[in-house]
Amino acid sequence: MGEAFQIEPTVVQTKDIALSGLSVKPAGRPAKGLILALHGGSYSAGYWNYADVRGSSLMALATSLGFAVLAVDRPGYGASHDFDPTRLGLDSQVEFFFDAIEAWSRENDFNGPVFVIGHSIGGILTLLMAAHARGSRLSGVDVLGVPFKFPETEAGAEVNSWSMTGTHVPFPDEKARKWLMYGPESTYDAKAFAYDSTLPRPMPVAEYRDALAMPSAWANVLPRIRLPVQFTLAEFEVMQATGWSTLRDVEALLHNSANAAVRLQKASGHNASDHRIARAYHMRAIAFFEECLALEANAQAEGES
Repeated sequence: MGEAFQIEPTVVQTKDIALSGLSVKPAGRPAKGLILALHGGSYSAGYWNYADVRGSSLMALATSLGFAVLAVDRPGYGASHDFDPTRLGLDSQVEFFFDAIEAWSRENDFNGPVFVIGHSIGGILTLLMAAHARGSRLSGVDVLGVPFKFPETEAGAEVNSWSMTGTHVPFPDEKARKWLMYGPESTYDAKAFAYDSTLPRPMPVAEYRDALAMPSAWANVLPRIRLPVQFTLAEFEVMQATGWSTLRDVEALLHNSANAAVRLQKASGHNASDHRIARAYHMRAIAFFEECLALEANAQAEGES
């Protein structure tokens, strides 16, 4: 028997921008929450919908567990590829995403909890949303692959060396993608990498420039976050510093979060959602959102007693 939901192309129109992407809602029941899913630099919304035999698609898994999911092609990608390049910096994107949440909620008559999951630059944006004045609309966020700091390695130097001429940064070739985005060959299937090869899109220079500057900003941004945060780094990450020492530094800066969790994702490189471990990572992200819902319900019950 097939799943009772349909993942479909969508366009969310706000007052400033039209964002294409993919969306899905549970069939026959109200969604317990909306998950906004933000892809990383040089990718597209399909990153969240790799559906192999292990059912690793975040979109399918989350919807089977009662959540609606809106995975957008971020500003400068997809339908907004030709959008004004001067308005594609990270601060502008954050505003666009809050507007997109409002537009989707109006169109779908939704007034429930909202969560955000972000990968890489999408994770940077997720944390900026959590620290924003409008972040009170969110119930929790999950991020993986965020550059807390760049390593003093060949990979770290490579990530900081891409050309910023023109409006978009060219995507690395296949060899570089395997090196930068993936762990050992034993951690992913060839068909996952083949699917990944259909996703690349040119990255806006404005977001790349802003992302490179973020490690120096985290000491100011992370303490402003009060809502729940789950922050994960991949074991075989090469583009960002990884390991428990880095995670403990992140945890210390998240001291004002209502519920902060840091995780090391074993058996994964940067693109965790394409590795064999993807389903486990996605289940943990959704479990964290479920925990946020339960804690909110507890707080409400305590307030009413």
